[in-house]
Amino acid sequence: MPKKATGHVRWVNGVAIARISVTATKRESFPMPTCTSETEARERSELLATIAKKLRATAVALDLVHKVLGVVASSPARSLGSALRMVDDVAGGRIAPANASRAPTFQHVGDEWTSGRLAARYPDQIRLKRSADDDESRLRIHIYPVIGSVPIDRITLDLCEDVMRRLPASLAVATRRNIGQLITRIMAMAVYPMRLIERSPIPEGFLPAAPKQKALAYLYPDEDRRLLACERVPVAYRFLWGFLSREGMREGEALELTWGDLDLERGAVRLDKNKTDEPRAWALDAGVAEALRRYRARYRPGAQPSERVFLDPDGRPVLGGKLKLPAMLRAHLVEIGLHRERPELFTSTAERRQIRVHDLRGTFVTIALANGKSEHWISDRTGHKSSVMIARYKRTARTFTELQTGELEPLFQALPELALWRMRGSQLPRTATASSNSAELLASPAGFEPASPT
Repeated sequence: MPKKATGHVRWVNGVAIARISVTATKRESFPMPTCTSETEARERSELLATIAKKLRATAVALDLVHKVLGVVASSPARSLGSALRMVDDVAGGRIAPANASRAPTFQHVGDEWTSGRLAARYPDQIRLKRSADDDESRLRIHIYPVIGSVPIDRITLDLCEDVMRRLPASLAVATRRNIGQLITRIMAMAVYPMRLIERSPIPEGFLPAAPKQKALAYLYPDEDRRLLACERVPVAYRFLWGFLSREGMREGEALELTWGDLDLERGAVRLDKNKTDEPRAWALDAGVAEALRRYRARYRPGAQPSERVFLDPDGRPVLGGKLKLPAMLRAHLVEIGLHRERPELFTSTAERRQIRVHDLRGTFVTIALANGKSEHWISDRTGHKSSVMIARYKRTARTFTELQTGELEPLFQALPELALWRMRGSQLPRTATASSNSAELLASPAGFEPASPT
């Protein structure tokens, strides 16, 4: 059974004061001057708490909740019936105070944005959010409980600062900045194109200062070779790690990649939909193109153009996200003993963060720079819109050059399951499945024959 709402009563100079939760995280004081006894004050406090709970459940604007609770708190007993009827009318949306805002709430605007409805309504001004999960989570956890029910035209700088003050001290600076950016962006859209307010109350300088850059993480070519050769790691994941390090795609782009996005006959790829909304295409690394041809023939015969390239060992789409894939990559690096050789890849400090899937993209940039590739060649593949990010890798690239680390091994040779075989003609094997074990992989299937020593 849900806990009964009771509020809290204290007396100040002979006047009873009720402390009521007006939002999930905010309590306010309401004087009850007509209550003359402790019993009467407690009963009125319980009534106020129940009303507040009811109004929160019906998404009544916060300023309206204040007004209604204030009326009920100050009403004499003989007028309480009229006050309660007003509560029912307000909760049902039938009446509102004359000066109540008619603007949508902050949460309504935020939900319209993250759902994509604003992008559909204003396609020239608002870009569709292709990945809104993180933003929705931050809005729901940190922002909406404080200002979600406030009409957008009643949002003040004080309220925005209150959101930032309530953030847990444990949050990273980058996360705090992202939360501030969400508030700023929603208020900016309320100005234009929605035209709900004349100007945003948020001044320049509101956002927390950008965090200092942390040390870059990367894999050396010999570490990549050991990872891709480790048959204790499922080949489906080794194939993904090797692809990311050799083509520089973003994690989300690779996971959304379909066989129809690839021209395996010519060895090319095209990305019409990506983070920057700028279609790009390029020639795949020759070793990657050959690996894709062999992988499809060996594991995905008959795959349709609409099917994703990267599936997990059970044949399901690989799930991205900040927790699952990075932890899996680190676990696979532990399999080859890298945690003992380079413990810095597995530790987060003020100066560096533990290795992430995104750092395989950094490995691609570093090795490409070290081997003389131009920034234009790199950005064609990574989609970087400026040279600022690419320039961050130049110092590490110089180290790679001095160490003469060389290039990454061709992907089809780095994966033992693909290196041992080459296709005979164009026939596709019908017996191989995504769940084939190592013994099956070493047996010559129909349509394959051992690769020649040369």
